[in-house]
Amino acid sequence: MAGRVWTQLCELGFMNSSLQFAALFTLGFIPFLLVLSIALGPGLSGAMVMGSGFNARAGHDITMLFSHGRTAPASLSVLAVLLAVLGGGAISHMIQAWYGKIFRAQPHGWKAMAHRVEWLAGVFGFMALQALVVGAIQPTAGRVAAAGAQFLLFVIFWCWSLHCLLAGQVPWRRAFIGGVATAVCCTGLGVYIACLASSSLVSNEASYGAFGAVMTLVTAEVGLGVALHLGAVIGAVSFPGR
Repeated sequence: MAGRVWTQLCELGFMNSSLQFAALFTLGFIPFLLVLSIALGPGLSGAMVMGSGFNARAGHDITMLFSHGRTAPASLSVLAVLLAVLGGGAISHMIQAWYGKIFRAQPHGWKAMAHRVEWLAGVFGFMALQALVVGAIQPTAGRVAAAGAQFLLFVIFWCWSLHCLLAGQVPWRRAFIGGVATAVCCTGLGVYIACLASSSLVSNEASYGAFGAVMTLVTAEVGLGVALHLGAVIGAVSFPGR
């Protein structure tokens, strides 16, 4: 199975795709997340960063990096909303195309677009729940309970993502395996971020300013792209042809 997974990852060109994902995430999807932060409250951006595995100092640096004038913006401009829509649409289209290649099941036309819009709405709900987990459960129940609840959210979200973006063409059994595998990979990425990337981001931000922080953040985004590829491929090769 490991050989099949590696073969399919190489056929997909997963490293090049992950680099493209990181660039698009930084330029397009982060504005979408910032709009969500304004819509759902000023604490969302901090909760999302902390939920990703960054420690308090690194999380503060990232939050300040994407804040205007060291404070959260009070209102949305037309340009901000446009960037959010375009960025969210682009990243959802990229992930949908990845899943289509991996599972050989690609919706077309308006149906595909409708499912991308549905997925972005799901991202909205997922971010709100993640903020609740990190902001409410962790202070009262502890880090372990928050991590367990967040892992469960990851499983549910990525299972549903496979089913949604491919318009139900993937059986739930394969979607479940892919969702669990993606959640495990994202958890592993979170461990890397907590153990290595956080200290690296703080050090680079102190040495090189915002540019150093962005470079560390992009590295984590490349890791996220690899995690999404790997999780989906594991789901695809576990039950081939079913």
